[in-house]
Amino acid sequence: MSKTLRRTAALVATVALAASLSGCTAGQWEYGAPPAAGVQVDQGGFKLRNFVVLTDGDGSGMIVGGIASRDEPAQVVGLGYAAELEDGSFGELNAVPFEAEIPQGKTIILDGSETSFNTSELIVGRLARVAVQFDGGQSVTLSVPVVSAEHPDFAEAWEQASA
Repeated sequence: MSKTLRRTAALVATVALAASLSGCTAGQWEYGAPPAAGVQVDQGGFKLRNFVVLTDGDGSGMIVGGIASRDEPAQVVGLGYAAELEDGSFGELNAVPFEAEIPQGKTIILDGSETSFNTSELIVGRLARVAVQFDGGQSVTLSVPVVSAEHPDFAEAWEQASA
């Protein structure tokens, strides 16, 4: 291998490494911070983004996130959650009364105002299983973090949705 070719290869490798290290979390990750971006899933023509379950620890909870339909208009016909139990399994799915139309290529936002519920099952730091049911029988299930409603990243959203 010529000297010029080796230098070029080394330069390309250095640029690739630098690009990979400059990602969103490089140097910015904080152990105590919740996944403010939430959980992301792409499945069957649907994109579920930024899903988190919030709780005040006193019996109230809400599901927040966004749902987009890539391929065709759709309708959310069911929503539910199940709290993670002490042994790591999940409890029974609890229905949250919520329905919404999703135009093709658009995103609906679950801001908590229509997706709140009463529960004493959720524990901050554990997971919750969230199920979204669409017309046509398709469903998407996510395991999402349970975060305190008092956390600075979510306190304002909690107040607005609870008002």
